[in-house]
Amino acid sequence: MIVMKFGGTSVGNAERIRNTANIVKSHIKKKPIVVVSAVAKITDMLIKLANECSQGKGANVLLNIKNIHYEILDELNIDKELLKNDIEELSILAEKIKSNKHIDTKTLDEAQSFGEMMSSKIVAEQLTKIGVNAKPFNSWDLGFLTTPEFGNAEPLEITHTSIKNNIKKLNIVPVITGFIAKTENGEITTLGRGGSDYTAVIIGAAINTGEIQIWTDVNGIMSTDPKIVKNAKTIEKVSFAEASELAYFGAKV
Repeated sequence: MIVMKFGGTSVGNAERIRNTANIVKSHIKKKPIVVVSAVAKITDMLIKLANECSQGKGANVLLNIKNIHYEILDELNIDKELLKNDIEELSILAEKIKSNKHIDTKTLDEAQSFGEMMSSKIVAEQLTKIGVNAKPFNSWDLGFLTTPEFGNAEPLEITHTSIKNNIKKLNIVPVITGFIAKTENGEITTLGRGGSDYTAVIIGAAINTGEIQIWTDVNGIMSTDPKIVKNAKTIEKVSFAEASELAYFGAKV
């Protein structure tokens, strides 16, 4: 088994989702466990939606989120019914925030969860279309439980055992939501920005995999930000200490 995590840019549009599905299929002999982020920029839009709804606005942001996902579905020739319930539930949450005229970290986590829930369904459906027996899972369906620290939750010890036992039972390719989980009381939490990588590592450790692949829009850790410096070079290898220091000083990769 290997864990393959795909970030927002890897599922950022229909073409990239096709590529992602093809990459997963090419590793099928290794029994991939797939973890996905939300479609690129959707998490920021969901945060904006929640904040605007608390001020009595948000209709345009909600429409934009819907249109982005429906456009992807159209290009992939996937029925919009796939995300109908998610869009409806997000609309209900938006109205609830408007009524309360208030947003807290718990509600913000719930709002952000829709990104991964929708992207996992799209990726799983695309995999099915190309002949891979795949199914989307919310992480908590496989036992991913956390502390109730909304916005920056940590996995509970029981998570490792639950994930191991539940994934062992599967005979399909699971496409799992990164970044989000639930408390023991069933409240949705997030693991903090970049949490999809964390999800992949937790799952990888739980099943004792020999390999965790993090797929993104760059080839690896680079000498500088390639979006700023065009001739940035990929660094062949770095130590854990070096990578930790880079992360501390804000390197996104």
